[in-house]
Amino acid sequence: MALHVYNTLTRRKELFTAAQPNVVRIYTCGLTVYAPMHIGHARTYSFWDFFRRYLEYLNYHVLSVINYTDIDDRIMQKAAELWGTDSDAGSARPGELGSPQRQSDVNQAAEGLPEAVGSVDLAEKMVAVFRRDCRRLKIKDYAAYTRATDFVQGQIDLAAKLIELGHAYVVDGEVFYSVDSFPGYGKLSGRTIEEQEVGASGRVTEDVSRKRNPADFTLWKPSEGKQPRWETGYPDWPQGRPGWHLECSVMSTTMLGSHFDVHGGGVDNMFPHHENEIAQSEPVCGAPWVRYWLHPEHLDLRGVKMSKSLGNVISPGDLVNDYGDQAVRWFFSTTHYRSKLPFSPDLIASSLAGFEKISRLLKILEGKLSSAPDIEQGVPVAGLYASQRDETQSVPRLRHYYNYGHFGELSTKFMQRFREALDDDLNTPQAAAAFFDYVGELYSAGIESVPVGASLDSPSGDAGEGGSRPATTYSSTASLLSVYRCLTRHLYVLGVEYPNELLYPQLAMDCFPAGGAEGESALAPHKAFIDALLEARQQARRDKDFAKSDMIRDLLAGAGLQVEDTPQGPRWSL
Repeated sequence: MALHVYNTLTRRKELFTAAQPNVVRIYTCGLTVYAPMHIGHARTYSFWDFFRRYLEYLNYHVLSVINYTDIDDRIMQKAAELWGTDSDAGSARPGELGSPQRQSDVNQAAEGLPEAVGSVDLAEKMVAVFRRDCRRLKIKDYAAYTRATDFVQGQIDLAAKLIELGHAYVVDGEVFYSVDSFPGYGKLSGRTIEEQEVGASGRVTEDVSRKRNPADFTLWKPSEGKQPRWETGYPDWPQGRPGWHLECSVMSTTMLGSHFDVHGGGVDNMFPHHENEIAQSEPVCGAPWVRYWLHPEHLDLRGVKMSKSLGNVISPGDLVNDYGDQAVRWFFSTTHYRSKLPFSPDLIASSLAGFEKISRLLKILEGKLSSAPDIEQGVPVAGLYASQRDETQSVPRLRHYYNYGHFGELSTKFMQRFREALDDDLNTPQAAAAFFDYVGELYSAGIESVPVGASLDSPSGDAGEGGSRPATTYSSTASLLSVYRCLTRHLYVLGVEYPNELLYPQLAMDCFPAGGAEGESALAPHKAFIDALLEARQQARRDKDFAKSDMIRDLLAGAGLQVEDTPQGPRWSL
């Protein structure tokens, strides 16, 4: 097995090979921070988080960088409209910035944060909102978050170098890139120069009369009035601010080197942004500048228009509050990243109904194992370092935790299917199918009725890898714990986290803290109280005091808790 990904640049699936063994360098285009993240962004950045998690599952060390475009006409325009600052801001897409809806989006998303007053203040406010939304979505922190305005000197230097090489020219203090100077222009998007759309970035209203070719794009723009500006030291273009495309070329190469492994963003970044980045970077860095280009698709809102006036705008925070981060990340995994993800509340609910089959088994295992007297013994088998094992057995790192015991063969088969799915261009729908089949087989094998603290016969008598564990009998507690760890470790790859310091402390340390999560994990400190109420309800039922039993059930239901009565006792869930 080996990872293959679809490379937008070559339009085919390719074997993924990092330039440097064991290390993958990724640059992701982040937000232009004039407004908060929306649910389309949530899907995009959740994909990049999943990709990173899978690379780490494959034992790569990932250096991931994301940028903030914190200087832009839209930021200046928004600051001018909200607070009357930077009043000489440039033009932007008609109708996008000035609506009460967009003002409301900014204000509501930044609730509780300091009031902004200008471009830099608005940008930093939206940076904070972005970080908050990422944490709600369980998107792991990047190695670095770069701001365009921290790399201005490098942007000036690159623009000057492109002028020197004949790839750029100056008109009235503005530096344009000449697309005719780069024979490979269009190789990423597949568009010819003749097919290019003037102003396709939507960033500014362009005056094409000053350009040699209408498709030429701005590298450096002079500032006017109160607009932010930087001095260049070049008399033909003495001051101004960088163009959007120039910023990312400089930030990525400064942080990751003149050649790196993966560049991406959303599919909307492919043209013109990434196309222009290649054109301005390869004359200086050489080709290929980037080895792999990946572009996750948009959400498909299925013809539903969202607006504040209709009361149906959904932010990432709303999504998590309504469904929980586990359900949201699972939903994002049910459609391949290169396909549009149909989005509606009904579709999320349908996805959640399927996911309940998996989460129910985890609740059963947690209920059994949390009170097991021999839980501290863990999984009693010694493992080898990943680099000591055969290549086919080197992944995941703690493989011996997952294929131990009575259910070890089922877990081994699941891990193979899981990896085969994701090695095939990150096919998360097939990985989800592997989860469903694995859980179904576990139920069929009677996992619900297995007690803790007992001995179980091996279904096959297999002694396991290296013969280091018993040939015919296993601890039932360790067998159940092995399944629990297998499930939670592989869900973690998809961004679905189940931190439990008792049952899997190693994984819990990689997860977001349980106490800070939405959903059931936020109730962890109250578990003992809820369990006590359930026991009181059970006692009332034994005493045939059904009025009291119903009262407790209704009390829990009013708090959003669902109680399920099973042969092993009551279980609660949100």
